Amino acid sequence: MVLWTQKSDDRWKLRGIAGNVSEWIARSVAELPFVGTTPNRISLGAVDYDRVSGVVYWSQWAADMSSPWSIGAQPVVDALSRKSTSVMHFLSSWHVGGLAVDWFTGNVYVTETEHQLIAVARYDIHDNDMYRVIISSGLQLPSTIAVDPYLGLVLYLYHPLQV
Repeated sequence: MVLWTQKSDDRWKLRGIAGNVSEWIARSVAELPFVGTTPNRISLGAVDYDRVSGVVYWSQWAADMSSPWSIGAQPVVDALSRKSTSVMHFLSSWHVGGLAVDWFTGNVYVTETEHQLIAVARYDIHDNDMYRVIISSGLQLPSTIAVDPYLGLVLYLYHPLQV
């Protein structure tokens, strides 16, 4: 499965293509098995998928600031088939630039752009503020992040400060 967030006419949704990549090659775009959530005014940012637990994670915020920033998590089959199961929100009020799921451990790594840090959290711990900061100095607006569970590696990109 390939997942992404998409904005259209001031509405956001989670989109994806389901199935096996090798089956997509022989198909035209019109024949691909696209799936997606219902459009919403809440802005969606980074997205990642935990293939072991089947949970999709995304960052979200409201442009009018009526809703705090947070990370959402939901079983991917429910998120993409528009089932209204409960969505777990955590790291509320964080300005999440990027997130990456380590499917081996279940940890979710995030970049926080306002306080310029990288943290690790778990949504299945029932304390919404359960996280650990792993890098808090020397960062300049960290944005996207990637994890390689085989190498024990966390990579991030940043936007240099404009002077």
